[in-house]
Amino acid sequence: MTYKTKLLLNFTLLFAVFTALLVVFQYNREKQYKRDLLDSRLRSYADMVAETVDQDKNSGDTVRYTYILRVMPADLRLTVISRMGRVKFESTHHSINEMNNHLTRPEVQAALKNEEGSDIRLSETDHREYFYYAKAFNGYIVRVAMPYDATVQTFMKADNVFLWFVLMLFPIALVLLIYISDRFGQAVSGLRNFMLSADRGLVDYDHITFPHSELGDIGRGIMRKYKQLEESKQQIDLERERLKRHFHYYDEGIAIFSPTRTRIYCNPRFMQYVNVLLDHPTPDINTIWQADAFKPALEFLQLNSGQSASANETPVFKFNTKGGGNTFTVQVLIYGDGGFELSLADVTRAEKSRKLKQQMSNNITHELRTPVSSIRGYIETILDCNSLSDERKHYFLEKAQAQVVRLSDLIRDVALITKTEEAADLMPREQVDMARVVADAQEDLHEMFDRTGMKLHVSLPEHLTINGNYSLVYSIFRNLMENSLRYAGNGKDICISCYNLSTEFAYFSVSDTGQGVPEEHLPRLFERFYRVTEGRTRDNGGTGLGLSIVRNAVLFHHGDISVRNRKGGGLEFLFTLHR
Repeated sequence: MTYKTKLLLNFTLLFAVFTALLVVFQYNREKQYKRDLLDSRLRSYADMVAETVDQDKNSGDTVRYTYILRVMPADLRLTVISRMGRVKFESTHHSINEMNNHLTRPEVQAALKNEEGSDIRLSETDHREYFYYAKAFNGYIVRVAMPYDATVQTFMKADNVFLWFVLMLFPIALVLLIYISDRFGQAVSGLRNFMLSADRGLVDYDHITFPHSELGDIGRGIMRKYKQLEESKQQIDLERERLKRHFHYYDEGIAIFSPTRTRIYCNPRFMQYVNVLLDHPTPDINTIWQADAFKPALEFLQLNSGQSASANETPVFKFNTKGGGNTFTVQVLIYGDGGFELSLADVTRAEKSRKLKQQMSNNITHELRTPVSSIRGYIETILDCNSLSDERKHYFLEKAQAQVVRLSDLIRDVALITKTEEAADLMPREQVDMARVVADAQEDLHEMFDRTGMKLHVSLPEHLTINGNYSLVYSIFRNLMENSLRYAGNGKDICISCYNLSTEFAYFSVSDTGQGVPEEHLPRLFERFYRVTEGRTRDNGGTGLGLSIVRNAVLFHHGDISVRNRKGGGLEFLFTLHR
């Protein structure tokens, strides 16, 4: 059943009930009016009887009453009753002594109580139906009765003109109700269709119509406001998506928190920087409030708790913190609703880039001079000293060959770095199986594992792949493992794990249980040709470009890398690779 039908039925039922009540009320009122007219007529006769009796007290009762009856209608019945109920005169009955006491008659009781009363009933004296009227006077009651015959009954009937008028008016009113309900139903149906469409998110503004009425104007106003809100929401969603994309590829780490310090959003860079600053890698950003590195930010938030940003002054706080050999600038910005933004900027990156080009030429010259000078010295010795034994010449040639191999490795590493920086777009990409890469690197380094007695522990998700270059991914894990094998110390452990996965990035950790590196050297480990003076000299082999190659390979895969000393000893590399 439609809303229009329900509305019409309710209106019709309500109007019908109202009409019936009005007809019943008017009918009873008309009957009462006719009865009042009859009462008034009989009252005049009673007053006339009382007036005649009071004026002519010398005549006998029968004579007076007989005189009165001559001027009254022939069918009128007159009874005079004492206040004790005894009949003093009865026009239709001559033996008044034989008549019963009339004190119990309804009209007599009403007259004694209210001065006058009337009733329609069957007479107990002559067994005819009468319309009785009684009125109390001083010392007696005058009762006048009129036979309740067809003439009186017709007079007492209510007039039916009003009823016929209402019955004729009812169809007209019904038509008006149909018209009103149709107008009202159109507006309600339009609102209902609009709400159903809004719930589904598919509002057809061109096909939802409203009538030209006040309710229709309200419906059109609601739909217009909803359309404006919908357009505003779409614009806000678009701006939010743009902002998220901007944050996602932003050079700084940015996170947005609610007033209760619960994370709403953070970009991958923020996740990477936070895990550099924390003691243990974690995917839960909300744990930063227990870390010492973020204690100044927590104190600032607690100091400004309950305060919102005003138009003139925005609560903002900056400080520097260190971790993993890097220095970060932390900025806290409080929003108007009590939420806040936390940003992390690695301020060591710009310094590294500046120094890199400055030191590049010096480092290459220095690194090339050593093997070239050694080769030249060995060859000159062989050529100039004819007295050298064959065994000694063979020794010098082996030394020269080692320097040639080292020079070849150096040229290879420099070429690889140059290629990743200048021709990265030409390097092929494929789906690289991370477990296979680690296994291949371990197999190629098995002699060093056997010689050092170190063990490798791998914790990677099954079937973990990234879209990248196999050779570069291989160089990341081989160089990091080789770095630990060379400098961590015999009998130590190497641990490789993927501690977090998102839809776009894989987060890796490569660590060892060795002696680690002094904090002052950590920021420079990825510099080309940089070596730590203690424990990491050229005697251990290598070109000094391994970690620089690792960094470039990570950057090629749109990731980031950092290094820190483990709390329990050893060195840990944290890096991300785009999936």
